[in-house]
Amino acid sequence: MSIISIDNQAASLELSLFGAHVLSYMPKKDSRQRLYMSPCALMDGSKAIRGGIPICWPWFGQHEASSLPAHGYLRTRVWRITRIDDDLRETRLQLQPGRTRGEGFDGCADVTLTLLVGDSLSLSLDTQNIGQQPFSYNAALHSYFRVSDIHKVRLAGLDGDYLDKVRDGQRAPTPDPYTFEGETDRIHLCQTSDTLLTDPDYEMSIGHRGHDSIVVWNPWQQKSEAMADMPDGDYRQMLCIETAITQGKRLAPDEQHQLVQIID
Repeated sequence: MSIISIDNQAASLELSLFGAHVLSYMPKKDSRQRLYMSPCALMDGSKAIRGGIPICWPWFGQHEASSLPAHGYLRTRVWRITRIDDDLRETRLQLQPGRTRGEGFDGCADVTLTLLVGDSLSLSLDTQNIGQQPFSYNAALHSYFRVSDIHKVRLAGLDGDYLDKVRDGQRAPTPDPYTFEGETDRIHLCQTSDTLLTDPDYEMSIGHRGHDSIVVWNPWQQKSEAMADMPDGDYRQMLCIETAITQGKRLAPDEQHQLVQIID
């Protein structure tokens, strides 16, 4: 598995070409690792990598055909670097998958991931319809953030009701304060603000653009114990805050759309 390392005056980053998967991001202003990576993640290309920032495309969650992999197939394909621009404090990296067609998706699309690595990390997933027919797709930048203790974490910037996937999609009001006491799998629709993650050790802002949803996920103890690629207790050290399209984005021929997450 090919690993790309970026190290400039502002930050360091590691990325696997398998899935265009960011494995590590550490800004040098505080030298804190922002991302959680499972120490049990399989790095041999046999399955999707647990942790970091998986790229979900062209569907999110389970496909209606249950035999197909969750979150689409681009996170298990090898990508290639198409452009690198580097200066002292910011590195721009552009990647594309070898192909975007696959079982479960009939659209003809061009997909590009652009990273800006500096004092903040920006990820832009660009989807363009290069075919003759419209198509709809879902996607997510499925970021796993490292926290000191999930029981001590708070979120801000989310409001209104959310869809609770732990309870069969029931609507529930966003908690205030937003803390964690059990398994969490929530789709927050129509959110316009950045998300603020407050940990006892630091604060982090997660910006979102081109999304229709922000997904908040932690498997908690029982589900993490069933994951072969994650230590049983590591649910305490991670929280997923995902910039997502979960309601379907329709693209006409030649139309394109960017899904953006900014970690600051």
